[in-house]
Amino acid sequence: MSKFQIRVISIGSKEAPCVKAIRLVTNLGAFDSALVSVYLRDHAPCVLVAGVSGEVAEHAANLLREAGAEVVVEASSIEAPIVLRPQADQRYRWHWFSGPTSI
Repeated sequence: MSKFQIRVISIGSKEAPCVKAIRLVTNLGAFDSALVSVYLRDHAPCVLVAGVSGEVAEHAANLLREAGAEVVVEASSIEAPIVLRPQADQRYRWHWFSGPTSI
């Protein structure tokens, strides 16, 4: 079965609709979706979601387009579904009370 990815070319000028669409597509919370939106604004073009079926990719791409983003659906070499998480590139210090804190 073929897998697809969504490459975001630009997120557009309206931030709130894009954050909402990112939240729907990625199943992240509001804060993390806002962080992903800022990352996409500063680092586009980049892949937001990869390793999904064609129907899921087209549906997610349409949600993002309706929010004003410019996106492209492409074939993906990734088999398992993944979502962009910019925080994965940060180092963390763990505290028993407050949890992870980026260094």
